[in-house]
Amino acid sequence: MLPRHGLGFDGRHIPGSIAAWFLVTLVACLAQLVQGGLSAAAAQGEAQGARVALVMGNGAYDSSIGRLKNPVNDAELMADTLRALGFKVRLVTDADQKEMKKAVRDFGADLMAAGSDAIGLFYYAGHGVQVDGVNYLLPVGAQIEKEGDVEIEAVSAQSILAQMEHAPNNIDLVFLDACRNNPMTRSFRSGSRGLARVDAPRGSFVGYSTAPGDVSVDGNGDNSPYTLALAAEMRRPGASIEEVHRSVRIRVLAETNNAQTPWDSSSLTANVVLMPAASAPSATAAPAPTAAPQPAQQP
Repeated sequence: MLPRHGLGFDGRHIPGSIAAWFLVTLVACLAQLVQGGLSAAAAQGEAQGARVALVMGNGAYDSSIGRLKNPVNDAELMADTLRALGFKVRLVTDADQKEMKKAVRDFGADLMAAGSDAIGLFYYAGHGVQVDGVNYLLPVGAQIEKEGDVEIEAVSAQSILAQMEHAPNNIDLVFLDACRNNPMTRSFRSGSRGLARVDAPRGSFVGYSTAPGDVSVDGNGDNSPYTLALAAEMRRPGASIEEVHRSVRIRVLAETNNAQTPWDSSSLTANVVLMPAASAPSATAAPAPTAAPQPAQQP
């Protein structure tokens, strides 16, 4: 049975000083619990909402385009990383044009269903080219003999951005490890290397493995320098996506002896943190309870 007001469990009267001490201590503990709960909620708030990703990696090109050994490994590494960060991931590797376009449509449908607080993310590793300032991602099996074939055989990066823009979510992230050296482009009329600059639409972040017009390396190991750095930095607690990509740039510059400079464009209107920091202790701790006053000895 609960004690009556002012009485102990044994029915004896509790002095007012002890009752007041219990009340102060209870209020302090409740305040600390509420503050801790708010801090945890705030930390989790950065990660709220659905997380939807499409990850593509193409490497099994024919000799006219140039086979790449790492994009499938890169895509698998990125998919594993994003799943660990709470993303629902569609992984597509060595896809032809039809398979790529279907994956993009399905990704758009996923984003439409995810809601306005979702984060959409698209990642691509493989060959990419620009023609007249338009960026294209090359499917496996593409038959490209001249510059005019690209629009017919490839998938435009803009079509993927359009799927993301038309969805209701307010945060979109795009990462293109697609500026690998491509022997096919040497015969193009424009003679342009790498990808063209694209400014990020509002509410989005676009990261490139290297600067516009430059080419990136496939890497000597199992992964490209860019994707290896990106996968590691995405897991850094409390880092915003801009901080993540800045660290990626530093790592890739060091890895490639300053030959490759990752580049980005951002128009994000929110602080996007993929790995929330651990909930920090409150700056204002509840006061430590003082020793309870002892009741007077009964004669």
